[in-house]
Amino acid sequence: MNELLLQTIVDKLNKVDEGIQHMNSAAPQMPDYIEQLKNVGTSLEQIKTDVVGMPERLKFPTAAVYALSQNLEINNDLLKRPPVQEIRHHHHVRAGLILSACLFLWTVWLFNMRSILQAYKAGDIKYRYIQLQAGKPLRPFLSTIDSLYHVHPQAFRDSVVQWEEERQRIAAMLHEAKEKEEEAIRLRNKAGKIR
Repeated sequence: MNELLLQTIVDKLNKVDEGIQHMNSAAPQMPDYIEQLKNVGTSLEQIKTDVVGMPERLKFPTAAVYALSQNLEINNDLLKRPPVQEIRHHHHVRAGLILSACLFLWTVWLFNMRSILQAYKAGDIKYRYIQLQAGKPLRPFLSTIDSLYHVHPQAFRDSVVQWEEERQRIAAMLHEAKEKEEEAIRLRNKAGKIR
């Protein structure tokens, strides 16, 4: 039985060989892709090593993110407490400007003193003219006034001011009386027309 089994197996193998040869003779010659397949194999090996190393390269940079978050916390703290800036204004005035201002004020003061001096000179000339033109009765009166002024100048000034105020008060009262008299005359005329 063993022999029969062996013979059957050998016959079948021979038929398979004949079929393979028949197929080889019937099929056109296939090009030799062995070199290209070797290249593809090496490329696949390279891709395999790249894919294996990819998780390391794509790994999330936790250390860098931690450092960045630390810096952001520091910056936020600094922004919450901004530095106090003290602003100082320095005004630099040039010496020429100060000198010009001083000269201007001095000129104004001189002009004012000149006006006062001219008023005194005018008063002096008027007084001297009155003394020269006045008759004999007026000269003793002017001398008396000069003597009174030189003895008590402040009291003399006060009495003159008081006298002027009294004259103005009397003039105002006379003016008011005149207006009231005119009003009374107007009312009498109006009453006379109505009768």
